Amino acid sequence: MLFKNKKSSLELSIRTIVVVVLAMTLLGLGLGFIRGMFKDITGISTDVSEQVRQKILDDLITGDKKISFPKTEIKIDKGQAETLTVGVRNKKDTILHYKIRFTPISDPQGNPFNVDSPAWFQFAKDTVYELSAADSAVRNIRLSMPTSVNAGSYFLTFDVVDDDLASPNNIYDSKDFFIVVRG
Repeated sequence: MLFKNKKSSLELSIRTIVVVVLAMTLLGLGLGFIRGMFKDITGISTDVSEQVRQKILDDLITGDKKISFPKTEIKIDKGQAETLTVGVRNKKDTILHYKIRFTPISDPQGNPFNVDSPAWFQFAKDTVYELSAADSAVRNIRLSMPTSVNAGSYFLTFDVVDDDLASPNNIYDSKDFFIVVRG
């Protein structure tokens, strides 16, 4: 009887080792699968970003536009961020020196508001970009919605300012759009 107990405990030990080895193997395979999926997602997002850039450039040229802005309405939650890709095409016969600007028009109650404190948009605000005649450029701008903002619809304009001209006649082109902040 003593011999039978030793044999059972040996079988139990072997079964435990087999289960642990199988569990570790499956865990390793699962982690490898997940890591592979994330690599694929990163590659896909890079491809999509490049396709968006190309679509904006095509839109500028085929649509004979000065600027291309992705949406007329951007829906975003408080505390969230989104990258906007915008395009500018120089339709002048000379070099275009320009700045990008966002002008707030009205908040959900129809009142003026500020997008600088806290900052809603991240881009090189004071940078003067340069475009040769008939050339196009695509820029990425990050919209980060502060948590202190009230929910509702905000009306703004996206302006490309010709830095070679004096204000108020220095708007190269402009697009109206809405930012809808969700609760």
